[in-house]
Amino acid sequence: MSWKRKRKIRKILYIVPEGEDDGGDREILWAHSLGGGLYELQNIPFYSFDLNVEDVVRCDESFFQMPVIKDIVSQSGNRTLRVIFSDQATDDFCVDTILTLKEKNISSEKASFKRYMFNIPPDVDYNWVKDFLKQREKQDLLWLYEPG
Repeated sequence: MSWKRKRKIRKILYIVPEGEDDGGDREILWAHSLGGGLYELQNIPFYSFDLNVEDVVRCDESFFQMPVIKDIVSQSGNRTLRVIFSDQATDDFCVDTILTLKEKNISSEKASFKRYMFNIPPDVDYNWVKDFLKQREKQDLLWLYEPG
């Protein structure tokens, strides 16, 4: 009989580095503790353009009430796109966008009102997703919140 070790899920903290757009802002993320200060991210980050679902990060566990992300140990291959729907975007438009992406095996999380993050797995065509969202952006109904 094999005993599967249950991984503990914890909140960890990402602090946006000074000098970046939202420098100093903080984001609380969920992650599986892997031991030794290593954590595997379990939700989609909004502020960090370098972190993605299932990435393994090293955290400083010496201060604050929760571990603080210091660096990325390994990347999962997942990628993240962030969207802010405009005030003019109807609920139907938002739902249609999210469902179209869900049909492609793309998960989403809501950050706040009309702000979403999408996780693009490595086996999904990232360029198709980005192009799909850029086409909708041209309608002035959403903003693809991404660098570059």
